Amino acid sequence: MTPDLAPFHRPEAHLPQFEPGTNEDELLRRLTEAIRSGAEAIVDSAAIAAAFARTGFAQRFLSVVFVLYAPGQRRIVVSRRDEAFERVFERLLAHPRRIEVAAADWRLQMDFITEPASPVDFYAIGMTRKGALHFEIGVDGLVYKGPDGKRNLFLPGDGYVRSVMTMAQLRAVLVKTHGEDYLRQSVFERFRSESYLSSPQGWLRLYRGYPLVGPLTRDKIEHAVELAVDHIRRTQEADGRFLYYYDAARDSRLDHEHPKRDPVRNPYYNILRHGGGGLTCIYREKWNPRGDTLENIRRAIEYLIATSFRIQEYEGREGAYVYSEKKSKLGGAGIALYLLADYQLLSGDTQYQVWADRLAWHLIHQVTASGEFIYYNIYLDREIDAEGNREYFSFYYPGEAVCGLAKYLHLVDAAAREPYFEKLRKALAFLLVERPHTRADQYTEVPSDSWLMMGIMELWDFPSMRDPLYSGFVFEDAKKMVDHLYKVTDAPWPDYAGGFYYKFGDYPYADGARCEGLLGAYALAAKMGDEARMRELWPALRLAAWAVMHLVNTRDAIYFAPNPALALGGIRFKYTRQWFRIDTIQHVASFYAKLLPYWDEAEARLAAQRAEAGGALADA
Repeated sequence: MTPDLAPFHRPEAHLPQFEPGTNEDELLRRLTEAIRSGAEAIVDSAAIAAAFARTGFAQRFLSVVFVLYAPGQRRIVVSRRDEAFERVFERLLAHPRRIEVAAADWRLQMDFITEPASPVDFYAIGMTRKGALHFEIGVDGLVYKGPDGKRNLFLPGDGYVRSVMTMAQLRAVLVKTHGEDYLRQSVFERFRSESYLSSPQGWLRLYRGYPLVGPLTRDKIEHAVELAVDHIRRTQEADGRFLYYYDAARDSRLDHEHPKRDPVRNPYYNILRHGGGGLTCIYREKWNPRGDTLENIRRAIEYLIATSFRIQEYEGREGAYVYSEKKSKLGGAGIALYLLADYQLLSGDTQYQVWADRLAWHLIHQVTASGEFIYYNIYLDREIDAEGNREYFSFYYPGEAVCGLAKYLHLVDAAAREPYFEKLRKALAFLLVERPHTRADQYTEVPSDSWLMMGIMELWDFPSMRDPLYSGFVFEDAKKMVDHLYKVTDAPWPDYAGGFYYKFGDYPYADGARCEGLLGAYALAAKMGDEARMRELWPALRLAAWAVMHLVNTRDAIYFAPNPALALGGIRFKYTRQWFRIDTIQHVASFYAKLLPYWDEAEARLAAQRAEAGGALADA
């Protein structure tokens, strides 16, 4: 039976459509010449007006806004109501900083406001409000007249440019700009606009401040992976550390989760996420084996060994755990083992196997008599045993440990695997049977244990670790994920499609980590030869992959960035939040790199499904 494909079909078709042609190109050429002209240049406004009139841009508008961006410069914003396009542009040219900004690598944004603004109560509207009080950041803008009579703008795309996702953040930004008293005395109106951005290729349409993604293609996925890995390689430090956190809107490494830490003198660095940076390079190397990331992976491993590995003896044999920030996390050892084992399998380099052996020996000694892992064997420099384990619970660390052990077992002779299998069976019995009852309060509506899904997929390589209980868990969680995925047919906003939600109507969780779990289910179905399940999962995977593409910092997407060299290739946390960490890059880029080997065959299968479903879903 062919699954219903309509909920997953062509999400890009529900966003504004824009195909610039020669007339739009001609307008951009004339505007570019004018912006680059010197102070005394004579600009042919009549020719600009005539060029604009030949374009497909809105010819009837209440207001037009020009925004000129350049790295390291304050942007220039010019807006006028009831003035012709060329007259407002003349005001941009007359701005005293225009020549300075135009000397850099600038981008021009144009917003056309075609419908009247409507009054709103700034302190009543919000992202979580319903009906007329709902304010969709990135789609809605504000114009507000202050007690000084000045007309101020917060453009719809400013949510993206200024890293604003919630009304609390928006109010904080405006309070910082004007002060609370000013805002309390201001009169606010809400509006929407058609927004365009100049690029070397011509005009781009913006939606929620981000250039339209368009149809998902293999080329776009490959480009996203290469951008991310180039960023990782470019920003990795000599000692092996990765750029842990960066706020592209503020050109700052100040971590919003640790605001009191000086990012230079006292930086926060999560050693578990460090391992993920190395894994991203491995996944890219598997997909595209150029060899240029191997040195980066080795430097990441050397940093782990030099700063974090500690030896402890179990049953007369050396084990090793990962210690950092006064803690030793199960997940830290699991990800470190995953990294070391996968690197050895990829490269054939055996120099780190002694450490892999020690990490694996430590991990199986963290499985208690009940099958529950010890989540932290050290917490704030205090040793934790099975008795004290309950208060230090982590939902994700066991899955990370399973992933590490599953990959490590490929390095072990078949005769030596059984002690590891025995402990893994005990751990999985707890995780899949007992934990849903004993830790029921930790479960959410949409499954989040992608590491465990991937770990079971990895273990399927070993016949003695194939159990319907294990595969059943993976496929059931995948089904729940798909059930909590915004579809093209029900997304509250068109770019929500492919994002996860806890409760319908939530802001979308375009989540690379969950995408990895969903892909783990697809990979498991492939290993089992379950083509029906592969057919069922691929459309959802494809839609989720389209959603997370909105998080990728392409060159066009960072038009606002004060420091493009650091922003480029980052993969953000949310649609309109500009910070990213090494793990937000890791999850999306790794998902994409692991997706690519399935792409051609899965797309051919999907084309056959669409043909079977009928002409309505056939590709043009």
